[in-house]
Amino acid sequence: MTNHATSPWSDSLRQQTRDAIEEMPITPDGRLHFKHATRGYAFAALEDLFNSRLLLRSKTGGGDWLFEDVEALLEAGWAVD
Repeated sequence: MTNHATSPWSDSLRQQTRDAIEEMPITPDGRLHFKHATRGYAFAALEDLFNSRLLLRSKTGGGDWLFEDVEALLEAGWAVD
């Protein structure tokens, strides 16, 4: 995704997002959850993250977004939820 929107999230939340993607915490549903100010909510499957694939899937059927790295995800306005 090449959208370079300014992130509405705090520096602290941006760092939490970096940490969560790096640490890949185990969740009951096998997903890491994200939010976006205008696109809503999405998730990344831990299986994708284990395979170095940063793919967000909309929780409402609004599409999928693939990012090269966590910085691209943050620049596009996403943060861990």
